[in-house]
Amino acid sequence: MPKKSKSSKVLQDKIQKKLKKRFTTSDHHKALKARVDVLEKEFKALRKMLDEGARKASPVTKRRTVNKPAANKPAASRSAAKNTNDLQMIKGIGAVIEKKLQEYGIKSYAQIAAWSSAEIEDFSQRLNFKGRIERERWVEQAKELIAK
Repeated sequence: MPKKSKSSKVLQDKIQKKLKKRFTTSDHHKALKARVDVLEKEFKALRKMLDEGARKASPVTKRRTVNKPAANKPAASRSAAKNTNDLQMIKGIGAVIEKKLQEYGIKSYAQIAAWSSAEIEDFSQRLNFKGRIERERWVEQAKELIAK
């Protein structure tokens, strides 16, 4: 095997340097490097949250959370609370919609379960939801929650 001459090695080094320089200055390389940097920052933030034991609840978890009544509430408040339900347990009803329904006097599953087609249409217009109540089956869900 013949030895490489010094000039061919120098030439090869020059070619490698040019290729390296061209690659590191290309837009594709810059975009990849920027993306890697962003992902590394996100990973560090997630690792920090995990190490601290912090866990953010997803919107679904927050929506499904049921607040237990405090032990020091008077009995009158407890009996009033029995007449109301957590409307957010119905899929499709969030905090904002629940607040609007309560403003219209809807506070229990029984009220929603008893809606006629005219009342469904009325609340669809009031809440500005065309067909959403039927599509998400609020009446059926309310009946199922009553049965539990």
